[in-house]
Amino acid sequence: MRISNPTRPPSVRQWNHHWWSLRVVISLTVAVGIFLSSILAYLDQASRFRVEHVAQIQTELSRLTDLTALALREPLWQFAPELASSIIEAAFVNPDVVAIAVWDEKGMSFARRERASTNPDEVAANTRDIVRDGSQVGKLTIQMSTSGYVRKVDAARAQYVRTGLLVAVPALLVILLLLHWRLVRPLDKLVNASRRIETGQLEVPIRAVFNDEVGELAISLEATRNALLSLVAELENRNKELTESNETLEIRVRERTASLQQALQNLELVQKEIVETEKLASLGRVVAGVAHELNTPIGNALTVITAVEFDLDGLRKEVAQGSLRRTSLDTFMERAAQGLDMATANLKRSAQLISDFKQVAVDQSSDQRRDFSLSEVTREVLNMLLPTLRKSGVELRTDYSTDVVCDSFPGRYSQVLTNLLMNAEKHAFAEGAPGCITVRTESVNDSTVRVTVSDNGVGMSDEVRSRIFDPFFTTKMGRGGTGLGMHIVHSIVTRVLGGHVIVDSQPGQGSRVVVEFCRSAPLARD
Repeated sequence: MRISNPTRPPSVRQWNHHWWSLRVVISLTVAVGIFLSSILAYLDQASRFRVEHVAQIQTELSRLTDLTALALREPLWQFAPELASSIIEAAFVNPDVVAIAVWDEKGMSFARRERASTNPDEVAANTRDIVRDGSQVGKLTIQMSTSGYVRKVDAARAQYVRTGLLVAVPALLVILLLLHWRLVRPLDKLVNASRRIETGQLEVPIRAVFNDEVGELAISLEATRNALLSLVAELENRNKELTESNETLEIRVRERTASLQQALQNLELVQKEIVETEKLASLGRVVAGVAHELNTPIGNALTVITAVEFDLDGLRKEVAQGSLRRTSLDTFMERAAQGLDMATANLKRSAQLISDFKQVAVDQSSDQRRDFSLSEVTREVLNMLLPTLRKSGVELRTDYSTDVVCDSFPGRYSQVLTNLLMNAEKHAFAEGAPGCITVRTESVNDSTVRVTVSDNGVGMSDEVRSRIFDPFFTTKMGRGGTGLGMHIVHSIVTRVLGGHVIVDSQPGQGSRVVVEFCRSAPLARD
């Protein structure tokens, strides 16, 4: 049976020279082992040569110093430098002697002889007093070189090199022959068998050459060949079954794919409807807060105008009766001016609230991309939410560190900020308990801005924090929480504004939500 294998790994080509590589490795191993053994033996022998030679030189130096000191007694006593020089020349017959110096009893140089300079580290010296009839007549110093062991070391090195070659060459020949007979030849057969298996030629059986580890490998390959034969037969049967069921499977897959696509479309539609519903609900809460907030300035303006009308009616009566006095006119004008100032201030406050609400509503409804001031849009949103926060007893603080112009979607940003503030107002503080929410805007770099919403509320556990962006997850289900606020925040920031959201919170230590997004929103958005 043959199975197709059109591709062949690059390593197959290297098997052609596997037998040579194996020989080289083993040969190098043997050569290195013999070389290292010879080196170690040579170093040990060289060390012994040096120690023995130095000891021998020390003994010879002591003996030579004693004999030369005895021979120099008479020349020193008779003050005969020529005789002393002849004695020194006799001592210099020894090639290891490098220097001899003689001094008289007054420390003056009497005779001296030196060879060419030698390494000071390889010189041994010995000094003796020259005594005649119990009296010191001078002093002798002899220096001898200890480097003579180098000649012995050189001879030993040559000997070890010859011995290493004589041992290594026959050993390598014997090892290579045995290696070829017992290892390389059986491995060549196994490699050829492996190639046949690789190319799908499973008909030829594999037999062991020797009953050893390589033979065990051959038995294992034969078991693999038989297993592959069984597997190929089973695969052919499976292929027939798959071919028969493939037609019906394709039909089922198409039907299932169409069903999943329809379900996905329905899910996307429902998700859009939920997001729009949440947006309208958030806008409705803002409208209620703005309407409540408008009652105060409009009511104040109406009260002031009513009071001015009352004073004006009194002034008209005095004019009609002809009893108008200057003091009455001055009083009316003063009160009218104060009232008009109060009415104007309250009406301006109302107009500003309506303008901010209008801009926020337009942005959130149109979802238009434009250039906008981050701090200005933030202020507009906060003005809309301030009545709701005040009603809940929450203090709002702001910090616009820098004014940044963004090219993005102010409506989507307004929705993110609204959801963050409403989420903090609903979940951060116990019901009826006061608290503080801080909103900070800043520039991170030339391309990124950061908005931070933090509170000093109850905080959240790690479990809650890890699921805060999950859709429909809320800790107040059935009490006004839908579980979509933070999910919408995460979706808008990551998919529309091109940024990310980080939540940092610990139980009892408040929460901090950091939103970073691009100054210029990505061109493509979902």
